[in-house]
Amino acid sequence: MDVYLSMFGPLAHGESPEQTASKLNDAGANNLLFFTSLYHSYRVLQPRYPQRAIYSLETDRLFFPPDLSLYKESPIKPEQSRDFPDGSYFSRLITACHAQKISFAALVPICAGDRLAPAFPEFAVQNLYGAHDRMFFCYNNPAVRAYRFSMIRDLLAHYPIDRLTLDKIPQTMLEQYSQTAIFDPPLRTVGSFCFCDSCKKAARKHDLDLDEVKARSLEIAARSLRIPQHVITAQGDKLTGDTEIPLLLLEEPLLYRMLKFRFDTAVEFVRDVRSIIAEMRPGIPLQAAFVPPSHPGHDMTAPRAWLTVQSYKLYAGVLDEILCVVHFGPDVVRFETERAVAAAEGKTKVISSMRLYGATRPEEVPLLAEQALAGGSEGVSFLGYDVTTDELLASLGRWVRQRR
Repeated sequence: MDVYLSMFGPLAHGESPEQTASKLNDAGANNLLFFTSLYHSYRVLQPRYPQRAIYSLETDRLFFPPDLSLYKESPIKPEQSRDFPDGSYFSRLITACHAQKISFAALVPICAGDRLAPAFPEFAVQNLYGAHDRMFFCYNNPAVRAYRFSMIRDLLAHYPIDRLTLDKIPQTMLEQYSQTAIFDPPLRTVGSFCFCDSCKKAARKHDLDLDEVKARSLEIAARSLRIPQHVITAQGDKLTGDTEIPLLLLEEPLLYRMLKFRFDTAVEFVRDVRSIIAEMRPGIPLQAAFVPPSHPGHDMTAPRAWLTVQSYKLYAGVLDEILCVVHFGPDVVRFETERAVAAAEGKTKVISSMRLYGATRPEEVPLLAEQALAGGSEGVSFLGYDVTTDELLASLGRWVRQRR
């Protein structure tokens, strides 16, 4: 049975790679999901590392030394971590994990980067009002593809990783709550579309005119903007379920075609990643982290699967495995796992990824894991080794030993 623990890069402060691998083994993990770069400077609490108990994640820098010769075709050039400049750490951690019979999955964030996106606005998502996003790149942009493909080639060429994991593909969508107002579901939908020149070019190959989509999107957005903000805000959580959207897509077939275009091109992007693996390291599983089918994702934009372009069915032909990231309680884990497994139809492996931090109690860990397995998950995954507590790690270790 696969048991994953994750790390937000080299955040096991003061531990050698060998010590980290040993502790992962003690916790029952036989897979490490390692973030090779981070897309947002989340502030995390690390109770097991009092010397760095409060830490802001370093954004858009690599936790391995980049081979710059592989980035010649990319206008975006990689930078190595400043907080963790030890160029040997990454390879030493892989070696240490393999010595403990722990597989190593290298995670690459694809379309998000809140340091790089503002620095290269010409490569970022461009909304219906012509504004560039400060977080999300457009995956149809050749420069974005060149940078991420170079990063993937770098990992495959120089490190004996056992899996490649994609994150944020593409997850371009508005949050529900902005700093000043609520985006209602129709506005959130059309406001999440990208109308950059690269998307327009790609859309023509799919017989879709993005100028036409944009004109209609502006009309739909205007309907939302006419409603006073205090009226929308008064609806509060009633707007979180996006219950208007099925009818909106029936009434506006152009928007349905736009959503389909987003899915089709995102799947094409992942297929190109798969081709790189086939060329360089055939047999390495390609994995991706997805939000749950029904509940919103746990990160700051509260992404929903249909708008963030993540489908457990449509990617089945290009992904070997999908991590269903469901950071909720046991009942939700069971529900979302069942939904994800049913959608995948046995064509790709689904592994539930759960919360080993925050509100999770030590006694809940076995229940979370059992509910994931009962829902059809082929193993369990927990985030994360570097932000959890000794009590939670010990609880996971006991459950794994009893299960095995």
